[in-house]
Amino acid sequence: MSLHIREITSDNWRAAAALGVSTDQQRFIETNAFSMAESLYEKNAVSVGMYDNETLIGFAMYGWPDPRDQSAWLDRFMIDQHYQGQGYAKRFLLLVIRYIEQQYDCNKIYLSIHPENAHAKKLYESMGFRLNGQTDEEGAVPGLVMELNMDAFF
Repeated sequence: MSLHIREITSDNWRAAAALGVSTDQQRFIETNAFSMAESLYEKNAVSVGMYDNETLIGFAMYGWPDPRDQSAWLDRFMIDQHYQGQGYAKRFLLLVIRYIEQQYDCNKIYLSIHPENAHAKKLYESMGFRLNGQTDEEGAVPGLVMELNMDAFF
């Protein structure tokens, strides 16, 4: 396996838009097409594809850096339904966290999860994210805010 991240461009946006989660997961996350439009038009985030060699496995969107508390957001993270259960989520999450840390030199990474998405919560907690008591009402899918303190990150 050769896992890597590529920014979404005119060459790969259609493939990224075609990725999807299962029907029962759709209420937990915005579509990749919505996320790409958000990052393109609001200009505050970056959309990336997550690849195993040349195969597009998943999608992530990050950004919203805040120099005051040296933080950034991992706003979307998904593995296509055809590749779930194959061990990609944790490996890509680690890769994306490191990527965000390098891009923004941040001490904290925030994300939000749907309150009923127990599987995602377990994944994020396994990487050191913790609920911080805040709620994110900004997106189409409101969520509970989790944060990762990079000083404690392994």
